[in-house]
Amino acid sequence: MLSACGTSITRESLLKGMQEGTAPLIVDVRSRAEFDEGHIPGAMHVSFYSIGSGLSEAGISNEDSIVLYCEHGPRASIAGFSLYLSGYHHVYALLGHMKGWRKNEYPIEVLTH
Repeated sequence: MLSACGTSITRESLLKGMQEGTAPLIVDVRSRAEFDEGHIPGAMHVSFYSIGSGLSEAGISNEDSIVLYCEHGPRASIAGFSLYLSGYHHVYALLGHMKGWRKNEYPIEVLTH
């Protein structure tokens, strides 16, 4: 399926890649509070407002494979389009985003302060 992120990845494929240690970089573009309340294990937090500079500052190349997700889809689509315009070539949207991840009862990591 084509989207602003280019292509999509299913929740099942991402989970399998995580279990096998072959998953691409997973980036949560929601707010810090949303991320802290529960995110995909191993996901990096970069707000969609600063996606390009955030990835660049973290040393992420435009050749790296990246999976973006938010709660429902709009923020990840905006972030994906921004990355596309910045020359990122391997950007995927997580089908169903965090809402779908929770619906499947897949693992969630919560940060406690």
